[in-house]
Amino acid sequence: MKHTTQKLYDFLGISSATLCLVHCLVVPFLAILPLSTFKSIWIDIIFCGIALFATSKILMSNASRTVKITLGISISIILVSVMIEIILHTHFEGMLLGGIGLIIGHLLNFSQHKHL
Repeated sequence: MKHTTQKLYDFLGISSATLCLVHCLVVPFLAILPLSTFKSIWIDIIFCGIALFATSKILMSNASRTVKITLGISISIILVSVMIEIILHTHFEGMLLGGIGLIIGHLLNFSQHKHL
């Protein structure tokens, strides 16, 4: 895989995980407003799909073992969190941990490209 393509997936992963993290942190404050569209399971599913796409591309590349473990555990936490939200109709705070892990994993992978 070309390094520029892998950098694109890192940028996609970092930006989507950051947007997801901001969404998760801002939504509780918006709960006082009568805007119910801010907390929708579909938003979480969309962010999860983007994260799964970007992470799977990095996991199939020649990334370091540390990056693969960090991204693998993080995307697993996010997938479990979304499934808990779908099945139990409750928000699971593991989504925040998974988002932070994705950001860290993609940043690690992106920083390793500078040395290649």
